[in-house]
Order: sequence, then structure tokens, then C-alpha cells
Amino acid sequence: MRSVARIATALLILGLLTPSSVFSGGDKDKDPYDAGEKYYEQKDYGRALQYYRKALSTNDVRAHYRMGLIYETQGKDRDALKHYRRYQELGRPGADWNDASARAGRIEERLRAETTRSEALFERGKALYGEGKYREAEGIFLEAIREDETNPDIHFYLGEVYMQLGEYGKAEAEFRKAKEYY
Repeated sequence: MRSVARIATALLILGLLTPSSVFSGGDKDKDPYDAGEKYYEQKDYGRALQYYRKALSTNDVRAHYRMGLIYETQGKDRDALKHYRRYQELGRPGADWNDASARAGRIEERLRAETTRSEALFERGKALYGEGKYREAEGIFLEAIREDETNPDIHFYLGEVYMQLGEYGKAEAEFRKAKEYY
């Protein structure tokens, strides 16, 4: 019983120290953008993002560009695009501004192509659903979600497929995702 109390106490202490430890290690009093740059150069993108978010709270618009680069590297095109566009709105023309513009254009092209493919998959999945081919429709809808995970209609129809298959837990999860994206 005593060891359980010690473990609980240790976890509590660690939980209390965690938020402040994010900005420890000599970075606590450093400019958040500069600290983010340090971690960006080390390819510690998680920690860099923490500092860039803090830099945004001080209206340092350069953080938008760096966040766009990180999200693009991670394959999070929609997040990257949002930050590139915001940087273009708030930043000054220059090399980074031009790069953000070019990158945003390429991402928009990719997203258009994905949307077209996901729409075709979505229509095919609806047709299979209408024919009562629920397992086939499931596969098509899952493929469509891989192309465009934020489309609420795909999640809704996948939920309907799961209802027909009696997989109610999966259906509920898909309906929640659909609601989240509406």
C-alpha cells in the first residue's frame, strides 16, 4: 500500500512539473521564436512547435512560416497551408514570404487532386452501399477517408455501413467524426 502511495505522489509531482519543464533547460527566459529555432535546427519538431505557438501569442509572425514547414514535413498539408497563408497575410515580402507562397500553391494543387479522388471514391462507396455491398463499400469509404479525412459525408456513410453490418461501436465513432467535421 505504501508503494502505491509513493508512486501516486511521484506521478503527481511529475504532473505538476511537466508544464514548467517544457520551457526549462535554459530556454525559459529566451525569446520563444529563438528557442523554437534552436529546436527546429535539431529537428525536434514537437518542441519547436511548442515554442512557435508561444511566439504566435507574442505576435511573432515568423513562427507561421516555420510551423508551415514543420507541418508540411509531417504530411499535415491542411495545417501547413493555414500557416503559410497566415504568414502571407501578416508577413513582409521577401525570400521566406515567396517560399511560403510557392509552397501554399503546391499544397493547394495536391489538395485539389486529393479532393477529386476522394469525391470519386465517395460516389463509388455510396453506389456500393445502395447495392447492399456493405463490406465493399466499407473498403472504398476507408480509402476515401485516407484521401480526405475531414469530409464529414464520408464518415457519415461509413457509419451507416457499420450500422448495416451490426458494428455499432464503429458506427458511433464514425458518426462522432462526421459531427466533428460539420
